[in-house]
Amino acid sequence: MIKRLTLIALGLLALGSAAIAQIATVPQVGLTIGYLPKITYSSSFFGFVPFTGGTDEICISGSATKVVRVNRISLGGTASAIVNLPVTILRRVSLDTGGTAATTTANPGVTTQIASRDTGQATNASATAVLVSYTAAPTIVDSAPVYLDSATMVLSLTGTGAGVGNAVFDWSRDIENNAQVPTLRGAAQQICVNFNGTTPGTASLNGSIAWTEE
Repeated sequence: MIKRLTLIALGLLALGSAAIAQIATVPQVGLTIGYLPKITYSSSFFGFVPFTGGTDEICISGSATKVVRVNRISLGGTASAIVNLPVTILRRVSLDTGGTAATTTANPGVTTQIASRDTGQATNASATAVLVSYTAAPTIVDSAPVYLDSATMVLSLTGTGAGVGNAVFDWSRDIENNAQVPTLRGAAQQICVNFNGTTPGTASLNGSIAWTEE
């Protein structure tokens, strides 16, 4: 009798363990359980000659239909004289106006230069964020921006072999650590690369911007 009861108890325990093992795990906030890619775009620019005055040189504006999160900005190049160029990344709640937009490959906003990171995703058909670089200074409307990041970018002498690495603003690791990244909500907001009033002489800049639209 005791042996029979023991066997029944063991059977019930085994059934209970199997049932518990089949219960789906409920994801918790901050717990990564798989690769969930977001709609991602990037754009590069080449041979961009910044204007004299060093205000908002390159900008990405938000979208009326998507939340735009900027993951990475990379910038580098050469100049007619070696210069330590202060670079600030700032967010404005009113768009710059006027100015003269660069053309062809010097402008990250040229449609053919905006790339979907995954060509197999139909939802990546076209970006809604707007990018621009300026060859003549825009008019700054928002005079009280939010300063997001800054760095010193060294531009080496044009025509020499003394290359210097890009200034890279990489917020993608913030996502891994559940930190907020620079975000644009609405088409009236923009994030700009600003040179803090410093003119780098005759310069030629290359770089890229990567962002998601959610």
